[in-house]
Amino acid sequence: MKVKIILFISFTITLFGCKNDLVINAPYKDIAIIYSFLDQNEPVQFIRIEKLYQNNATTNTTEGAQIADSLYFDTLVVKLINIVSRDTFYCYRVDSIPKDKGFFSSAKNTLYATKIPQNNNADEVYQLHITNPKDNKTFISKTSLVKDAAIDNRKIVINLVTPNHTFAFRFTPGRNAALYDLIVRFQYKEMIKSDTNNFEIKNVDYFVAKSAAISGSLEKSTIVSREYMNYLRGKIVEDNTKVRRSLAIIYQAYGGSAEFASLLDLSKPNLSVVQKNPEYSNVSNAIGIFSSRNFVELKMETDPTNLLLIESNLPNFHP
Repeated sequence: MKVKIILFISFTITLFGCKNDLVINAPYKDIAIIYSFLDQNEPVQFIRIEKLYQNNATTNTTEGAQIADSLYFDTLVVKLINIVSRDTFYCYRVDSIPKDKGFFSSAKNTLYATKIPQNNNADEVYQLHITNPKDNKTFISKTSLVKDAAIDNRKIVINLVTPNHTFAFRFTPGRNAALYDLIVRFQYKEMIKSDTNNFEIKNVDYFVAKSAAISGSLEKSTIVSREYMNYLRGKIVEDNTKVRRSLAIIYQAYGGSAEFASLLDLSKPNLSVVQKNPEYSNVSNAIGIFSSRNFVELKMETDPTNLLLIESNLPNFHP
């Protein structure tokens, strides 16, 4: 499983990856591992619930890890409760999403899913409530739903003549967001030179900020024009069998909640020789994180001469 912590990547990895904690030859006890990141802009919300893997005396670690049923609870009652509106949304079991291959069995991938209404104007808090009917044990957590950021739609001007020229990324953070990844996406069309009807839409993502904490009601970051162009040159290599055409510059903002900010903070290297960072969990009677994220993007207004400038500095681009 990838360990690089970037907001929009890490949420996906947590839900659909193969990571399971490992306890070797410990007394058996069902311990739940729970991960979920709500996103009001997603049509379906997913919750990953697994058992902490525990080896036993009759099965070695490698053999036991390949028994898919040992990683999941037989029956669970899973629901999301909107604490503000008091609406309850029961989750259904999903077994159709492929699981990344790894040390643990990928033959089965059980998730729980449900739909929640979108209301960007409401300040919403959701509680995750899970019950295991087998022993009546409950696992509970709650998170404030991160709302949409508002990206400022100003015309982008790129200037390669002035040495330190910059263009801005301005946005108003969404309610309940604690940190952001900010991305400037360059989108282009790449065609086969001998058959321009055969093409692919490609993107180059430039990170303006990674896991940046919110400091005010209006956030502004700047991008140096020359640095941005050099980055694009490094990512788009010359290929004389292709013809390319620029399409758009898109600003993207990935927001994370306070719980995710706490997780990142505890994930930072501990330079002490005696202390160990505690593992973060905000789920009662279980291990894991129940949190919220939000993704918005905006196609920016770009002067046509700027797109021509970009194309003239990149290989195999033609108007």
